[in-house]
Amino acid sequence: MLLKTKKLFTLISIIISLLCFSLSVWQIKRLYWKKDLIKNIENAYNSDPININTLGGDLNNFKFKKIYLEGYFLNEKNMFLGPRTNMNQVGYNLITPFLIKDNRHILINRGWVKEKIKIKNQKKKYLIKGILKEANIKNIFTPNNSIKENFWFYINIKQMSEFADLKFIDDVFLDLIESRPDEKHTVINNSMPKFSNNHLQYAITWAMLGLVFLVMNYIYNKRKR
Repeated sequence: MLLKTKKLFTLISIIISLLCFSLSVWQIKRLYWKKDLIKNIENAYNSDPININTLGGDLNNFKFKKIYLEGYFLNEKNMFLGPRTNMNQVGYNLITPFLIKDNRHILINRGWVKEKIKIKNQKKKYLIKGILKEANIKNIFTPNNSIKENFWFYINIKQMSEFADLKFIDDVFLDLIESRPDEKHTVINNSMPKFSNNHLQYAITWAMLGLVFLVMNYIYNKRKR
């Protein structure tokens, strides 16, 4: 009986240790991923904008690039991404289709609004700049979008194309950082995002926990001899 208990304790300790070490390795991978993300975003905000018409192929290859484009906002097809906060107030991000000069359509995150608003459609040409970002990103905790109620939890190109009855550039959208004429309807977040990068601390914590369980197993087995 003592031998069985001893073996069971050892087995559980080893499994928990392996799990902790695996999580430590995963956090190290996340550490380098986050470093690359921060570097790409810093480079994007500090770079000169590129004309979208000079980018060929899959625009997802150009994510986190600063680009500029000319065209028209299609305000009658506005969508609302929420909930989003600004200065401790809850509201939405206004997502609007944009007709580029070459007749392609792209989704623009125009910034924060306090409530759902209707904007009169005007044939006013805009020159806008922004950061190209990847769309269709959600996790297991993200609720499903509500197409019927025009309420969105994440940017889904296929669903938004269906809602707006337009064909959008695949897999990307533009985070607006500058607009001419000025954007009067939203609060544009044109400051560089700040990211915390605590994955090294997490990796050390998981590794230490794994080591603790191995030491506990060693002490337990030594005492039971």
